[in-house]
Amino acid sequence: MKQTKWKFLLLGLALLISQPAFAQDQLRGLLTIGLGDVAAIKQKAEAGDANAQVALADMLAAKYRYAEALQWYRKAANHGNPEAAYQVGRLLLFGASGIPNDQIVKPIPTEGIRWTFQAATNLHANAFWNMSKALQRGLGVSTNLIEAYAWLQLFAETVPGSIVGRAELNTMAIKLDSPAIQQAQRLAAQFKTGNWQRPVIRAIPEGASLLKLNGIAGGKTPLAIINGKTFAEGDSGTIPFKPVPLAVKCLKIDKDAVTIAVDGEDAPRVLRLK
Repeated sequence: MKQTKWKFLLLGLALLISQPAFAQDQLRGLLTIGLGDVAAIKQKAEAGDANAQVALADMLAAKYRYAEALQWYRKAANHGNPEAAYQVGRLLLFGASGIPNDQIVKPIPTEGIRWTFQAATNLHANAFWNMSKALQRGLGVSTNLIEAYAWLQLFAETVPGSIVGRAELNTMAIKLDSPAIQQAQRLAAQFKTGNWQRPVIRAIPEGASLLKLNGIAGGKTPLAIINGKTFAEGDSGTIPFKPVPLAVKCLKIDKDAVTIAVDGEDAPRVLRLK
């Protein structure tokens, strides 16, 4: 038993060195599996304890069961837990390769950035990092390197020993001219006072109003047909529209309706059979 616990600890430390932000999450889950009372944590999570829900989600994520982990993170995030909001944001911004395949989480960046912003404005350091990455890459938001630099500066200052954060900040400084850097530094100072600047969420793609529920097939695994494309609960996919396809995730299938998340919309929508 002791050897097993040490194996969990050493594996977690190896991850922490190689991939700092991601590995911290994995390490927490591995340590809980190796050292915690999992049965008690699960009971508390099922009873609605947000901290226990995060702990249970961490354990599932450490086992690469990301789809299940996302469900528990969502429960805790809906109770206002900043760590859970960060985790929901991270999974929906970048996606996750779960094992087995039904544990894969596909990205929904416009939803992910909203949860990440919520965590960041609650001073979650790793959410600062993810805000910067999203703004650099245009994940769910319009690309903005000045805002990205400001968020990254907050991360580097909040985690002063982070060599990765300082190195990334220096890399961005090479790309930006001095006036842009000064503007970003002023923005970072503004953030420190709690005067946050909400990022510009990408516009909703054309065609969103044309989504239709064509049918629902019951059975052990219910299926919904949306604009001719079949979804099970948890499935993500794209529906062709011009000028760009529409990214959709099926959240819940009921007897005569389906709840979906549309990339670019603020909240889930319900499609009903007519």
